[in-house]
Amino acid sequence: MANNFNMVAFMDALVEGGFSERQAKALALALFEVIDSHLVTKDHLDMRLAQLKSEMIQWMVGLLLAQSGVIAVLFKLLH
Repeated sequence: MANNFNMVAFMDALVEGGFSERQAKALALALFEVIDSHLVTKDHLDMRLAQLKSEMIQWMVGLLLAQSGVIAVLFKLLH
């Protein structure tokens, strides 16, 4: 995400708007830290999606085994 935030352009805009260079730099650094620490990257989303797929498959297998067990018990009871 850091590549999408142009800190120099942001600082220049602040200075043009009346901020001192020191204020502009402090604000740009603070904003950069917020952006860098709170936004999610595509790699993180891809990893989380893979985890969720794995968990869903585990649940499906577990449910299939439970269903097979219930069917086997019912079959034994009925015959």
